[in-house]
Amino acid sequence: MELTRVDPRAYIKIAVLRGRNEMECHNEFVEALGNNDLPYRTVARWIGKFLQGRVSTSDEQRSRRPLNVQTDLARAVIEQLMDEGR
Repeated sequence: MELTRVDPRAYIKIAVLRGRNEMECHNEFVEALGNNDLPYRTVARWIGKFLQGRVSTSDEQRSRRPLNVQTDLARAVIEQLMDEGR
């Protein structure tokens, strides 16, 4: 079974509500997922966010370049650069 980015965060949120600390939560991930566990710092960071009042488990909107890239434009620019380099 594969986990999405939101699945571990939802578990961490529930663990915080149950009073689990970073070490307990991380140990449960290691037990459940083996080598595919989350790094301790990631678990601790998300526990801190939930303790500070964060409610959502999904990624927040960021003000940076959009994830979508105009592939036709990118392809044209790359081809032009390659032609100039010849």
